[in-house]
Amino acid sequence: MPSLELPKTTRFAEEQEVPRSYWNKIAARREAHFIEGFVLTEVEDPEQLFRFYAEVNVNNSRLWKLFTQLAVILPDVCACLFCPYAGDVTYGEYQEKELILAILGSLQKELSEDCHLEFGLIYNDESTLAEVYVTESKFVKIWGVDRQQFEQLMAQHGIPKFEEMQFVDEFPKVVVPLTTLDAEAKSTQEILDLLEDAFASGHRE
Repeated sequence: MPSLELPKTTRFAEEQEVPRSYWNKIAARREAHFIEGFVLTEVEDPEQLFRFYAEVNVNNSRLWKLFTQLAVILPDVCACLFCPYAGDVTYGEYQEKELILAILGSLQKELSEDCHLEFGLIYNDESTLAEVYVTESKFVKIWGVDRQQFEQLMAQHGIPKFEEMQFVDEFPKVVVPLTTLDAEAKSTQEILDLLEDAFASGHRE
């Protein structure tokens, strides 16, 4: 099975790039297999607002198409959420999903390849939580209520289910700014500012 295609801004670290205490993780990474696929946990606790949680590895060149199609698990009105890696999450105002996706689509390159950015879509009310979230390592986390619908989407993309998988963020890695590889790319801060203006300007203090 082919290895997972990572964003061009990310590569795995080598021993000379990390403290010795991380070398065992580098050794483990060399034995690991990174492939497309997903793992899923069913949630039976009635106190929870979602019925399953999943994590999906997808080739970076296929990330955007998968993200936009996973958006079907959310209602037509939802919110965008975003943050810098390890930063505070900003929750946008609820608005038409179609409009949110159009704005995000105009920033597709940076959102897909800048590994200093995280973003997603969320819908939350008193009885339901649905969320599609793209992590800084560009795998996808999903909280949802309709497992069958989700698994059908995975099948349509040819993404298999596994009991266990390895994800990039479990191991030491080196991340470079997208702007160092693509002179036309917007910086992380530019993207965050654009997302703030588009989705959360009303939340500013």
